[in-house]
Amino acid sequence: MKRLWFIAILAASASACVEGNNPVQLLSAVPQGPESCTPEDVALTSGRLNYDASLGYIITFGLFSPITENTTGESTSPAAFYAEEIVYNYESRPAPLPFIEESLPIYFVVPVGAQPGDSWLQVNLIGSEARKKLDGAVPPAPDFMTLLTTIKIKGRLPSGKEVETNEVTFPIDITRAGGCGSGVPTVLNDQGKPLGPCAFAGQDEFLTGFECVGG
Repeated sequence: MKRLWFIAILAASASACVEGNNPVQLLSAVPQGPESCTPEDVALTSGRLNYDASLGYIITFGLFSPITENTTGESTSPAAFYAEEIVYNYESRPAPLPFIEESLPIYFVVPVGAQPGDSWLQVNLIGSEARKKLDGAVPPAPDFMTLLTTIKIKGRLPSGKEVETNEVTFPIDITRAGGCGSGVPTVLNDQGKPLGPCAFAGQDEFLTGFECVGG
């Protein structure tokens, strides 16, 4: 089956066969390959970010929908869910910061019967308001702070009924481990792109593994 991608850079029961209020569910978080930009096979339970290299953390969630055409009540619709908004909430440790809830308008369509391994959502887990709070709070290496990001997606069924996904919380350990400075490119592979999940520098095993050129 062809993989379906939904990128966001930053559902109620349709029948008795659909559990709870989540006709579309966010599943395990997986990184993207540095070169291929496709989801890898091993799920991440948490992430790490060098805030000097990047102000965002990009991760991919699998999508699953138990809805099939005969459970939506609209057998002519190929869609299980129309996404309209991503909602962010945050908590920080060890010191709490005064985060506010953020939302971002988005649009993508989840097909009926979406299965793990075939449908994905790529999302930036650090919103613009959260970055303002983090700017003066992230400690220099070797110290870290932990940001707990909770997200859910709001949208509609083909009938127009308002629904939402399950909530997921993903922890990110954040530090300042050095960067290349303004105007100095970060180059890490032979294509001249930053080394990291799909060229997003400063994440996870690529926390400090970059080189600075130019200047």
